[in-house]
Amino acid sequence: MGLMLSALLTLSLLVRGLGVTSLPPELFGDEIDVGYQAYSLFKTGRDLYSQPFPVYIHSLSEWRTPLLMYYTVPTIAVFGHTELGVRAPEVILGALAPLILFLLVYQVSKSKSAALLSGLVLALMPWHILYSRAAFESVLLLDFIMLGTILFLRRRWFISLVFFSLTPYIYSTATLFTPLWLISLYLFTSRPRIRITSLLPLLLLLPFAVNLFFGKAGERFGKVGLFNNKETVDEIVNLRTESAAPWERLFSNKVVFTVKKVAANYYSAFSPEFLFLKGDTTARHSLQYIGQLFPLWAPLFVFGLIYLIKHKQYFWLLWLAIAPIPSALTVDGAYHATRLFLMIPPLAVAVASGFLFFRDLLSRKLFSVAFGIFWLVFAFQLFDVANYYYFHYPQKTWRWWHVGYKQALLELNKLSPEYSRVFINNTYEPSLIRFLFYSGYDPRTFQRDFVIDKPKADVSPGYYGFALAPKYYFGGFSPPQNKSLIDVMQPGNIYMVSQRDDLPGDWDWRKNPPGGIKVLFTSTDPTGFPIFYLVTKV
Repeated sequence: MGLMLSALLTLSLLVRGLGVTSLPPELFGDEIDVGYQAYSLFKTGRDLYSQPFPVYIHSLSEWRTPLLMYYTVPTIAVFGHTELGVRAPEVILGALAPLILFLLVYQVSKSKSAALLSGLVLALMPWHILYSRAAFESVLLLDFIMLGTILFLRRRWFISLVFFSLTPYIYSTATLFTPLWLISLYLFTSRPRIRITSLLPLLLLLPFAVNLFFGKAGERFGKVGLFNNKETVDEIVNLRTESAAPWERLFSNKVVFTVKKVAANYYSAFSPEFLFLKGDTTARHSLQYIGQLFPLWAPLFVFGLIYLIKHKQYFWLLWLAIAPIPSALTVDGAYHATRLFLMIPPLAVAVASGFLFFRDLLSRKLFSVAFGIFWLVFAFQLFDVANYYYFHYPQKTWRWWHVGYKQALLELNKLSPEYSRVFINNTYEPSLIRFLFYSGYDPRTFQRDFVIDKPKADVSPGYYGFALAPKYYFGGFSPPQNKSLIDVMQPGNIYMVSQRDDLPGDWDWRKNPPGGIKVLFTSTDPTGFPIFYLVTKV
């Protein structure tokens, strides 16, 4: 068994770590935020905006749970401002997840076959692999939930509650899932007596509770939650406006609308379209070549559920029933693979149980033949999906991964000492955090000098936005009437110009630059089309 588990770990690590520095093709905004916040914590013990050892991280546009940033500090310290520095924690956490699931399944079922098959399914699950190759908090959350569950079932209450108490600091889904799951575990284990001293880890939740009720945690849910959401209110108002019937308020009200939306979100999580056909509509969350799972697993999943019911393995069915609830309560909760990530363990167990269903149904010889044929077909599907991921996915999803910034900003970092001021486009995507990360900007200097401010109409003549120190400007061109952006450019400065937002049509400045403009560098998409130009006026 030790050899099999070593092979499982090796397989899991390979599929998650192979080529992770270049695929996904570039660090997207949230990953860069994780990396620079970790760098700031490493250098100063404070987040980007100078909070000492914060329980909620102040990012540029929102407040984020902090534990992933803390966990990334060691790899940023070792590997620096690189893809590996940011993504290595998820690769490690993701590779360990199948082994943790093995232990959990064995703890529940006492079946090594079920445990090993479940671990293998998780090791090869596209959903989990994709998330383990980027800086997603949900990978860390899942490991903590599984570890907390194992320890709870082993009646190691104190350390179990340490893991569970830390989950709300990882990702907001845990705010609802963790208490629901703890209650379920307590009932599942026949309501054991727990000493009061074993509950002390719950004190770890006090800072989170303060933030939830009086701080930024509650503010975050207010933005994504269905209750009091502006889109929900607007839809109800529109329905009431369209009909003057006296009974309209009976059907078009917040309670009815919310219940219907929650139910629709919840059922969508179990739909074949999400699980096996197309997956999440966000290309960072899903290949969209298949669903979150392999299509070939669909019949195994169905018969696996039958197997779990037949053998009274209600533990996994209960987990599967609870996992979609947090996502269902959010506006875009249907098909949201990040918020539904905690479905993964029971899904893996259900697919693995499908094998056990047919093992019990068929004769040993017939099962061996069917098992061999299945793995041959699965191997074809696996390599088909791997081929898509490595050769086609980068071409189709580069916009989702914000390709172009790394090329441009690394080159800008080399060129900027030669110029008086630097102007960086901030309309394509927020560029400040990307600049800080790729330039290795000293977080102490940023904490000392930068003040959050709204963009100013004329932060520089003909340019709106905000400034960092006296040299760096982030925003866009705002030339006076009858003037162009070229007219407001000044010699001695360098400008990062967006092909999409700053240039009319498909005018390619590499081939045909305007008079007086020197193109120093161009970042491109996978087809070679320009994304950003670094230019100066001569």
